[in-house]
Amino acid sequence: MKIGEESAAHASKDFSTLHKIVAWSVHFFTMTGLLWAILAINALYTENIKEMWIWLVISLVVDAADGPMARKARVKDVLPHFSGAMVDNIVDYITWTLIPAMFIMQCLPLGPDYLPFIAGAFILVSSMFCYANTLMKSNDWYFVGFPATWNVIAVIMWLFSVPMWLNWIVIVVFSALAVIPWKWVHPFRVKKFRAVTATSAIIWTGTTAWLIAVYPENPVWLVILWLISGLWIVFVGLLRTFFPVFMSTQHSTHE
Repeated sequence: MKIGEESAAHASKDFSTLHKIVAWSVHFFTMTGLLWAILAINALYTENIKEMWIWLVISLVVDAADGPMARKARVKDVLPHFSGAMVDNIVDYITWTLIPAMFIMQCLPLGPDYLPFIAGAFILVSSMFCYANTLMKSNDWYFVGFPATWNVIAVIMWLFSVPMWLNWIVIVVFSALAVIPWKWVHPFRVKKFRAVTATSAIIWTGTTAWLIAVYPENPVWLVILWLISGLWIVFVGLLRTFFPVFMSTQHSTHE
């Protein structure tokens, strides 16, 4: 056994069986994202688009909850040989990037048959600059570069029937933003305005789910609430990008 393996095994022995059961439970909770992904893919291929979005919303809720659960359960310390971060990244790439890319290619207007494949390539390849970037998060927990949240982009384009030319502008711009070091707020980890930002994220998710449920209707009051909550999240990231002294008490070493 290697030295690193020995230390990991020793560290794991310092925790009770109950601690290990709880830690594994958190990992399996994260892995339920794969179940929601399979259900979403099946819904996409059977053209049950609303159902697909329901499964992706559920996976989003799981993704929001598993991080705090993992930190509370100290999964890194209890199970040092099993990378929850790797599991999370795999699930995220499938649910936040791959399935939305498949949806965009199959269901949104993009032009002749070969163009959707080009759009998919833009999305999938540019997202690698997020997932493979070891400096993707600043010290104060902002994402550095667009965090490949293509499920958010795709659902907006679908809900509001975005025309082909605008679809292409959105895809190209957000693909480019993956390598531009603008800041994007993590709604639950960034301390500055955390209460407002977390509340906005919850409201945005809830109103998005509602808009999906009533699609193709777009009640004005619901759209306004959805828009305000979403714009706040974007606004905080822009403030951090262009006014870092005001927004951060700890400067990032990644900048």
